[in-house]
Amino acid sequence: MDGVWLVPLALVAPSPVFALQTHGGEGPYLHQMAHLLFLAAMVLFAWRIQQSRLIVHRPWRLMAAGAWLLALWNLWAFVGHFIEDAMPATSLLQEPGQAVPWLALASWREVAYFVVKMDHLLAVPAIFCFYFGMRGIYRSIRQPPPPTGRGGA
Repeated sequence: MDGVWLVPLALVAPSPVFALQTHGGEGPYLHQMAHLLFLAAMVLFAWRIQQSRLIVHRPWRLMAAGAWLLALWNLWAFVGHFIEDAMPATSLLQEPGQAVPWLALASWREVAYFVVKMDHLLAVPAIFCFYFGMRGIYRSIRQPPPPTGRGGA
């Protein structure tokens, strides 16, 4: 209970969090392979749902939509890492005393880099699709089955 007083302090005066993240230290080749494997897994998952009888149920359609969006997100991020590598180092400008660098939009590479960094526009809706799909599956499991219309025993 010694650090409990830090929680309100962190809420009032949070430390800075930056939107640009690099993957240089973890091995870019391994990271790119992970994107491809995740892409393949999501395509297979969505395809299996669509080929089954589950696709007639709304929660499973949401799960398939989420999988397709995450597959697209992985492709988007995979290409984005190549664009990031092709971008000149002079494109990110950091003025003295500034913690956040500026992005100079001098060529198509910088514009493409800016666009692919908006991958959350795919990832967030995908997560919502998965959430609502899983919630629907959970609710259908918890509900008793509908009456069949037949007489009792």
